[in-house]
Amino acid sequence: MASGGCLGGRVVLVTGSSRGIGRAVAVEAARRGAAGVVVNYRVRRSEALETARLVEGHGAEALVVGADVSRWEDAARLVAAAVERWGRVDVVVNNAGVLRPRRFEEMEPRDWMEVVGVNLLGVFNVTRAALPHMPRGGVVAVVSSVLGLRPEPLASVYSATKAAVIAWANALAKELAGRGIRVFSVAPGGVDTEMAREWGSLDWVEEEVPLGRLARPEEVASILWDAACNPYVTGDVVTISGGLL
Repeated sequence: MASGGCLGGRVVLVTGSSRGIGRAVAVEAARRGAAGVVVNYRVRRSEALETARLVEGHGAEALVVGADVSRWEDAARLVAAAVERWGRVDVVVNNAGVLRPRRFEEMEPRDWMEVVGVNLLGVFNVTRAALPHMPRGGVVAVVSSVLGLRPEPLASVYSATKAAVIAWANALAKELAGRGIRVFSVAPGGVDTEMAREWGSLDWVEEEVPLGRLARPEEVASILWDAACNPYVTGDVVTISGGLL
């Protein structure tokens, strides 16, 4: 069991943690002392198992659970697996997300329902399932996006969901403050992940980002856990944009 650090002995659940930001968040949780890390995936089991291997390399116990968080039954089963193993969930990181960049007029209802289902309903589902099992001192973090603060063409639905979870986190933070549970969101800009490459050319990075590069997933994970470990952070949105905002 990992020990020490701001997450010493805690149980952390990270949705969409088979790769990218989610993997970095899960591994950093282990590095900071988490006792247990729930690694969630929807279709990429082999990559989720690799995340688990990395988590265990830092001394934490990993639990790999396949679940589509857009479905209430799956989200409830995901949380139940953690509770069965450890009896509680101390921290939930709502990271799972889909982008699907295209013009709105080219999207079909099934396209935007997928984005809304994962990016918004998934956050609601997992958090609602976890809260009855979250003790005082618990934390709910949401990985939003700069696109929730500065919407762009080809990402209208994605931007709408990312703006919505920022508002939701702010409201929920006020609801749960009396229970000693904090809620906040992080809003990364461009991050070096497969999702970023769904846009196609990355020429815009050098032109628009003052630091001239994408963030590394590990940099986002570090900021997220710094915020989660700060007892005065709740209701806030933490941007990680390299100067884009």
